[in-house]
Amino acid sequence: MVFALSTGHEIGLAATGAAFIVFALLSSFVFPRMYPDFPGRRGMRWYIPLAFCFFIAMLSAVIVFGREKKTPVAQAAPPASSAPSSGAKLTSGPYANGDPAVGKTVFTGVGGCGACHTLTAAGTKGTIGPDLDHIASYAQMAHVVLGQFIASAITKPPASYVPPGYPTTVMPTTFAQSLSAKDIAGLVAFIAASGTG
Repeated sequence: MVFALSTGHEIGLAATGAAFIVFALLSSFVFPRMYPDFPGRRGMRWYIPLAFCFFIAMLSAVIVFGREKKTPVAQAAPPASSAPSSGAKLTSGPYANGDPAVGKTVFTGVGGCGACHTLTAAGTKGTIGPDLDHIASYAQMAHVVLGQFIASAITKPPASYVPPGYPTTVMPTTFAQSLSAKDIAGLVAFIAASGTG
C-alpha cells in the first residue's frame, strides 16, 4: 500500500513514524540509562501526556497520509448507437475475413492466448490480461470498430483501451511477426464472434 501513496504522503507518514520511533528508542534506552528513576514521579506528569500525543499523532498520520488516491473508475460503455460503424468482422485489410475455427486453434494452441485471457468460448480462464468475453465493450470505450480493435491489440499492443487494473506492458509485441496473417485474421474473427460483452 505504501507504494501507492504519493510522495508527499509517503514523506509525511515516514516523518511521523520516524519521530515516534526516535521517541520510543529514547524512552526505552537513553533516558533510563541517564536517569535510573526515569520517568519518576515528576516525569510522569509530562511523559504520559507526551506519549499520548505521539500516539494520537501516529494514528492521525496513518489516517491522513495513508489515504490512497482515488483512481478514476472506468465509465460504462456508450450505447451501441454511438459506436463507430457497425460490424465486428473485418472485411478489408490483411486480417479480413478470417476463419473463426482457425482462430480458436491459434487461441488455445500456438498463440497461447488462454494463458493470460479469459474467453468462455475457448474454455480459458487467464487473469493476467483483460477478460475477452467483454471485448466488445472495450472496443466501444475506445470508439473503434471491434474487428479493428482486436487486430490492433494483437499486432500493435497495447490496445487503444485497456480496462483498469490490467497492465499495458505484458502483451507480447511479436505476434505480427510470429503468426501468419491467416492466423491473426482467424483470431480476430474468433474473438469478435466470441466476446459479446
